[in-house]
Amino acid sequence: MLRGTTLAGVAVLLAGLITGPAAYGTSPVPPEPTPTESAETPLPPADEAPPAAVPSEPAPTETVEPVEETDGPVNLTLPTVDGPAVVGKPVTVFTGEWTGVEEFGTLLLEWTADGEVVHETTAPPGKTFQFWIPGTAGGKSLVLSVRPGLGEPVTTEPLDVGIGTIDGVGWTNLIIGKPAVGQELSLHASSWSDIYGVVPVETYQWYRGTSAIPGAVFRTYTPVAADLGQKLWAEVTLSAPGYAPTGASSVEVTVGPGALTAPVPSITGTARVGQVQTANPGIWPAGTTLSYQWYRGTTPITGAVGRTYTTVPADNGQAVKVRVRGTKTGYTSVYRDSAARTIAAGVITATTPVTVSGTHRYGQTLKVSQGWSPAPAVIKYQWYRAGIAVSGATGSSLWLNSSYIGQTVSVRVTVSKPGYTTVSTTTVRKTVGKAVFAVTAAPRITGTAKVGYTLTTSLGTYSPAPAAYGFQWYRNGTAISGATNRSYKLTTTDGGKQITARVYAKANYYETRSTLSAAVAIPAVPVVVLGGDGIYKVGTTLKPGLYKATGTGEECQWARLNSFVWDPEGNNMNAHYIGPAKTYVQILPTDVGFRTEGCGKWTTVTSAGARATSITANGTYRVGIDILPGTYYAYGTGDDCYWETLSGFSYDLDELISNYYGPQRTIVTIPADVKGFFVHGCGTLTRK
Repeated sequence: MLRGTTLAGVAVLLAGLITGPAAYGTSPVPPEPTPTESAETPLPPADEAPPAAVPSEPAPTETVEPVEETDGPVNLTLPTVDGPAVVGKPVTVFTGEWTGVEEFGTLLLEWTADGEVVHETTAPPGKTFQFWIPGTAGGKSLVLSVRPGLGEPVTTEPLDVGIGTIDGVGWTNLIIGKPAVGQELSLHASSWSDIYGVVPVETYQWYRGTSAIPGAVFRTYTPVAADLGQKLWAEVTLSAPGYAPTGASSVEVTVGPGALTAPVPSITGTARVGQVQTANPGIWPAGTTLSYQWYRGTTPITGAVGRTYTTVPADNGQAVKVRVRGTKTGYTSVYRDSAARTIAAGVITATTPVTVSGTHRYGQTLKVSQGWSPAPAVIKYQWYRAGIAVSGATGSSLWLNSSYIGQTVSVRVTVSKPGYTTVSTTTVRKTVGKAVFAVTAAPRITGTAKVGYTLTTSLGTYSPAPAAYGFQWYRNGTAISGATNRSYKLTTTDGGKQITARVYAKANYYETRSTLSAAVAIPAVPVVVLGGDGIYKVGTTLKPGLYKATGTGEECQWARLNSFVWDPEGNNMNAHYIGPAKTYVQILPTDVGFRTEGCGKWTTVTSAGARATSITANGTYRVGIDILPGTYYAYGTGDDCYWETLSGFSYDLDELISNYYGPQRTIVTIPADVKGFFVHGCGTLTRK
């Protein structure tokens, strides 16, 4: 390392030599080449002629013993090389005296350094010229071989070639640029005397104090944070093959802090109280650490040191800005302020619409339901009846007295908070109705559900207790005219119908509450269709259907007729019955007539029956209506018990399912799927 070296009053930095491509295989030509010199002989660069050769005294001519004449070339005087053998310097070459070379005209000259060819050229015999030693021969043994055409070569004595020096080097050792972190510095370019096609290599090394900076080996260098406050300088070295490296150092500079490139920040977000303000710092140099401080006017806001800031009531009407500070090691900290923005009053928003909960009826309490963001500091209420403010009704709830019945009710809610705009909202008007009774038990009808009997309805149970009641009875859903008392006597019209009662509960300020009882089925009343013994035509007085005899004797006879032409054989009868008057007959559409005798009157039948479990009289019974199905037991002592199960009551033979004739002590199971059961002479049968 060289420092502080000067040359010709100019600071010089010399560093390593480089051999230019032109130095290989090229040699300076003699100052006065003859016309016979080879065109291959290189010339020195046009812009820099070689120094003038200093004539040296000719070496003593060596006497060559006479030789026998031959046909080939003969060397008369040996070739010579004179002068200091140093790279970049000339030596004087004499090609020697020759005979017999006229055929060839020139001699072939070959230079070798340590046995390797470094240059070739041609020259005439007896020629003296200068040869500039190339860098490739530096530090080596240089030999000249002269060959006359195809003849044997003649060589000179070896010359030890010395290392050359790079001459005429010039360099300004000042550092270009501002010595600050992040600012690029550069070095001046060096210059040198032409060394005949050899271009030295410039190498650089920057230093921090006395230490080389790793990787800082270029003509330019940008100081980093580690250079802050340090002495910075550089060394340049010129070098070329065969030449001694030459170097020099620059002046020293002290590195100062760098200057950060700082954009102007901006703020986004709604400029209102309660809203988030976000600082947008812009793009800073990589590695910069940013910090923030928010200001209200010119006063920093305590604790507001983040990138975001939520405005508070104190900001209302104030100018708010953010200051961004950028710091980076080795750089001067920079502050940048955003443009200020005036903050408007905040807005209180309803997160839940203002509504009135509760039942709009007499005696009920209404309450206000609401939700706000942010939470108001003050909430005020004013209730209105028919659009007129109710004096003293300024709470969040309202009890509805009788003055509100039939009137509309609404409430105005006003919310406020420092720094926020006051907000008012009024609910939709809603009409207040009368109170209603709560029914805990519905009315219930009691009494015998048969024509001629009286039914009574209970009042039901209500909350609160009614002050009065009203009643209305219904037949199959239709109001019965005049039946407006608590009790009602059934008439024949009610037979086969559903009877219900509606009870009306009444009180002041209450809506009349009507509650319907469960329906009660009234059995149909049998209708007499045949008044006694006789023959009747089917289709006029007597319609097809099921009928019941009302007689009480054991001498009932009837016949279903297919014509009115009497036949002693009974061929005009579809079916014939003789037995107890307690019986049924099914008149079919194909029957023409019906004959009855000893059976009493005939009536229609109803769907209701005794549903008895004990049979005590002879006759025909409907299973499931008059008697229940099941197993029956008889314990009589006679032997004339007869019974049969039937699938119908037309008394066609195919309707007979099963029958029995025998002792009265018997057991019979009456299935549920049979229609009828006939019994005679069996005494009492009891289901068990």
